[in-house]
Amino acid sequence: MALDLRRNREPFQTITLILEAVSIWLLIVLSFVPMNVSAADTAPTAETQSQNDKGLESAQEKPEGELSRLESLIQGTTPEERARLEEERKRLSAAAAGFGTDPTAIIGYYQLEYGHFVFTNNVRLDSVTATIRLPITPNFGFQVNVPYAWANLDQPGGFNKNGVSDLTFRTGGRVYASENVALFIGTDGSFPTASETQLGTGKYTIGPGGAMAVPLARVRSLFFLIAEDFNSIGGDPSRANLHFTQVTPAFNTIWSQHWWTQAIVQWNVDWNHGRKTTMNLQGEIGHRFDNHWNVFATAGTGVVGRDTFLGLDWTVQLGVRWVFRTPLIPERLFKSLPKN
Repeated sequence: MALDLRRNREPFQTITLILEAVSIWLLIVLSFVPMNVSAADTAPTAETQSQNDKGLESAQEKPEGELSRLESLIQGTTPEERARLEEERKRLSAAAAGFGTDPTAIIGYYQLEYGHFVFTNNVRLDSVTATIRLPITPNFGFQVNVPYAWANLDQPGGFNKNGVSDLTFRTGGRVYASENVALFIGTDGSFPTASETQLGTGKYTIGPGGAMAVPLARVRSLFFLIAEDFNSIGGDPSRANLHFTQVTPAFNTIWSQHWWTQAIVQWNVDWNHGRKTTMNLQGEIGHRFDNHWNVFATAGTGVVGRDTFLGLDWTVQLGVRWVFRTPLIPERLFKSLPKN
């Protein structure tokens, strides 16, 4: 019974982890933004009131004042400033989509990425991953990743293997988009396509996934949040079942039309092994040559979790990405359909 109760709490713990990640990263983001308070906000009232009346009025007006200042900070205080910030948010979203960094954007790209990973369980992994991301319609996309890996466990009884690893995919749609926020909802999964046992999980996995993008005009950046949950649903019965959650906040700064950086946190929870947690930090720099070609370099290290299969010691990654925007089924086709 105790095991059943703990298992029933897992969805709520996943939601809690996501909310905690959002709260932490919003605090980090807002710490970069100057909070200017005008003199009108701090000037005392000219009316004479009793101490109790002033205390009651202050308690009532405080939330309204904070909301007003937050709205002014995000939206602007004058019509000119509001228009400028609105255009800046649109520019940032378009730039991130062109770079291929916005997880909510329905764009296409072909990507080739090399990665070197050193894990805390002494496994060293080199991989070359081909990614194809296709915009099926203006609001629905599909992505598939095919890695080829070289793995080495440098210890007695270790191994040295290379071959195709597990294929992973993502499919979903952009369910909401405005100048202030965009939301993507979909499904992530994998197939046990590894050519060697040590290069894959031996399991089929599937689970819900979602992403959020918030442009922050005053700091020329976007805040991203990706949440994914993976569950094994079949495969080799001799291999261990999988159930883990990944929450990935990122802060993407657009320095110019050609340069960007990202600060990325990847938070993993392994539900099948005592809810062990790992957290990895990564930094990325990228350059856009033209409307299609992008290159990027990423480096990272693990900061929490040393004894799980997701525990990372350090990593370096290099990639090239060719971006395009035209969906396979264009929007004009839907407009031409009969409306009755």
